[in-house]
Amino acid sequence: MNHFLVLLCGVGFIFISGLAFLILRFAEKYPLSNKTQRMLHFAVFIFLAILCILIFDWYSAEYIKLRLKIEG
Repeated sequence: MNHFLVLLCGVGFIFISGLAFLILRFAEKYPLSNKTQRMLHFAVFIFLAILCILIFDWYSAEYIKLRLKIEG
């Protein structure tokens, strides 16, 4: 597995997380209802969770593919 790609994806995830929290911070300044704010927070956290799962799934697939190539 390419270690530079792993580091790049990690930095990318941190950057996307920062953007997500920046969006939440801007959204809190607008006069939204409590329910709308909670739904926005929920949507952003679900997005980050799905992104995290997809990244780790991709890492696992690459790791397995690399191991099968070495052993096979």
